[in-house]
Amino acid sequence: MGLLNERKKNILESIIKDYVETAEPVGSRAVVRRHDLKISAATVRNEMADLEEMGYLEQPHASAGRIPSEMGFRYYVDCMMERESLTDEEIEILQKILMSNIHEWDDFAVKIGEFIAQVTNYVSFIIVPSAKLTEFKYLQIIPLKEGKAVMLLVTDTGLIMHRKFEIPELIKVRDLERISKVFNRVFQDKQLKEIRRSDLQILRDDLKYRKKLIEKVLEVIDSVCEDSGSEKVVISGMLNILNEPEFKDLEKLKRVLTLLKEDALLKNIIPEEIEEDVSIKIGRENKIEDIKEMSLVLAEYRTSGETGKLGVMGPIRMEYWKAAGTVESVRSIIEDIWRIF
Repeated sequence: MGLLNERKKNILESIIKDYVETAEPVGSRAVVRRHDLKISAATVRNEMADLEEMGYLEQPHASAGRIPSEMGFRYYVDCMMERESLTDEEIEILQKILMSNIHEWDDFAVKIGEFIAQVTNYVSFIIVPSAKLTEFKYLQIIPLKEGKAVMLLVTDTGLIMHRKFEIPELIKVRDLERISKVFNRVFQDKQLKEIRRSDLQILRDDLKYRKKLIEKVLEVIDSVCEDSGSEKVVISGMLNILNEPEFKDLEKLKRVLTLLKEDALLKNIIPEEIEEDVSIKIGRENKIEDIKEMSLVLAEYRTSGETGKLGVMGPIRMEYWKAAGTVESVRSIIEDIWRIF
């Protein structure tokens, strides 16, 4: 990429900002009128022609203005852009969300994803790393409504896993309390994967009058252990795509929505390693064909020694400054809060 002088930089930035806002080609008079560059429209036209020849702008139609090329966006992102940080109000909202859900992995990811999607107006994704369940610390069964309960399982890392499940009829609160106490006595400080048949037999002997419920709780524990062994993908803001004129084409929209609904497909488009603090992949820089008309802004975050990923996906005509600033801020706040616990 060739270096640009200040005038060309100002014109390129003006066209990018206008195109991101309007999704329409930008003419020289609009640049002069809206951005107070202190130069004539004729001068702007000449500079725009130079920028097009250099590959930073494109002219979709002979009579139209110009739009930024992918190369133009890349130059702006790498050489000119200043990230737009979260506002104090947004930071306060995010901190409250994280503090109230810090040990609840499922709620944690959903709330963060919703926050990012709302702030950026793009699709957000959170990849939650597999939780390493080591030692069992505490279990509690809490009744909900008739025939329903929730099991909370706390590990030695402070992680809380929870599952709702059905309980047999006629089970009373005191029964759930007694079963929780027996499970805690038998399982405490044991590694979940090493619970022996003899441990289970103690449970059955101690609670033989509630055999059905014991079997149900054991099924739930198995489910928690199984789910903890794989990454989870949480998508938020899918309807934000509908607001983008690039996706008025139903076939294009269908391909993108299909991609977002399949965890395995989504994982394929996200690099396994992210070398920069915030990585930006623009259009054809993405390897998967179905997102070569989209951009990704993503980062890694680390909690309890595990690495997850978060980011946004949107059109090439993206507010990269806001998306990158949001992803960077969220990642930093997640890690700062997690260190406290």
